[in-house]
Amino acid sequence: MAMGAAAPDPHPSSHIAVPVRCVYHGGCAALGAHGRNLWIHDGRIGHGGTHLTHAIPLAEVDSVEVAAREGGGVPAQTLLATGIEGAGRLSHPVAVITDVTVRTSDGQEAAWVVHERDVPWVRDRLGPALAAARIPFYGDRRPER
Repeated sequence: MAMGAAAPDPHPSSHIAVPVRCVYHGGCAALGAHGRNLWIHDGRIGHGGTHLTHAIPLAEVDSVEVAAREGGGVPAQTLLATGIEGAGRLSHPVAVITDVTVRTSDGQEAAWVVHERDVPWVRDRLGPALAAARIPFYGDRRPER
């Protein structure tokens, strides 16, 4: 290695945080019932506001699933009566919502919801850190050790 060159990080990091809305909805006793953001840092995965505060070792993770979910939306409606307040709803498009499920080796499933980011974006964000820890996305083959 050349003088001054940084050594490769043995634990690549990743996070989904501000400005992206990412909410932890429970499912893993060690991580608690709720929180914000998704962090992979120093060989651990979990949540926390501006840094990782609640985490489990990546060695306990069996797989990670990233799946799209339809997020509602309201079709355009025509108001037939005029002057009646609250008779209709404004339309808005279907929201982009991605679910992230971290499955642990003891059968727990920690759940995050990422708003306004699609599956490829989330997989691209988490992929390098998960690959370095040899954790597959659900449905993918486990990397060779």
